[in-house]
Formats: sequence, structure tokens, C-alpha cells
Amino acid sequence: MLTFTKVLNKYLTMVTAAAVIVMMVHIVTHALARSLLDAPIYGTNEIVEYWYLPIVALLGIPAAQLQKEHITVTMLTERARPATASVFTVFACILGALVSIAFAWFGLMKALANMAIGQTADVSDIITWPVYFLVPIVFVLLAVLYVLDAVVIARSGAADRMTGEPDVNLAIDGPTAEKSGDTTSRTVADGHDQ
Repeated sequence: MLTFTKVLNKYLTMVTAAAVIVMMVHIVTHALARSLLDAPIYGTNEIVEYWYLPIVALLGIPAAQLQKEHITVTMLTERARPATASVFTVFACILGALVSIAFAWFGLMKALANMAIGQTADVSDIITWPVYFLVPIVFVLLAVLYVLDAVVIARSGAADRMTGEPDVNLAIDGPTAEKSGDTTSRTVADGHDQ
């Protein structure tokens, strides 16, 4: 699985970088041709809006998942024991996969509808319907990545339970912490001075 994610990350990064470079060259060429030759490239705004930007934005979603750069809220998992945190994280991954499949299904229906009518850009005859098929592809890929994350987390949690190593948080939060815990907070709460 690690090889798959490394290769996928490499190709997503290459395709996104290529799309950004091609978009940049296209826009600069368009601006120079319009300014110097008074001959702008036809449909540049539509091509950028309906082709380049969706490719860059959509491919960034699974790339961010691969690099663990999505926004995460760890308020619940960082206070839980490792086994409980693993359960919550696996649940979140499964929920993310289900939501991604729902987005993929909706995107596929929209892409098929746009293909049926031969969707073009708003003010020009530039074809835009093929780009809509990127939505279901990206979200199915994202669902696969969520499932892979869930499997890795579940395996690591099972491996930790199989080795029988003591839970570090349990040792810290256990009886030792109560004996040498913060007595000033307890006495202040009780209204007593030491």
C-alpha cells in the first residue's frame, strides 16, 4: 500500500504541476498576443475556468489526503487512549469514504447529464463536459485512500494489542498520576489551603 500511495502522490503532483505550467504559459501568451499583436487567443478565459482550474483544484483533494494536509480536528482523539482513538479515526475514515462515494455518484450523474447535452462554456462553443468526469474519478480515488487509511490504522491498532505492550497513556493517567497529581487544584476546588 505504501508503494501505491507514493506512486499516486508522485503522479498527482506531476499532473497538477503540468496543468499549472500549461495554464500559466497559456495565460501569458494570451496576454502578450492581446497586448502586442491585438490578437488574443480565442476562449482563454473559458479554457482556464472550465479546464485548467478544475483539474488543479480537484487533483489537489486526493493529493492533500495523501500528504495528510486536510484540516483535522483532534480534540476527541488526542484525549482518548490509543485504542479508542484508533476506533474514532477508523470511523472517521469510513465516514469520509461514504461521503466521497456520495460525491462521486452525484458527480457521475452530473457528468452524464452534461455529456448528453454536449455542455459547452457559457459564451463560447468550447466543449466542457469531459472535465465533469474528473469529479467522480477524484472522489472514488479519495474514498479508496480513506479505506486504505482505515485499514492501516486498524492493523496498527491490532498489532499493538497483539504485542501486549503497556499503554503509555494508561501508565501516565493511572494510579501514579492520582498519587502525584496536582493537589493544589484539588485543594483550591475544595476551598482548603495547604
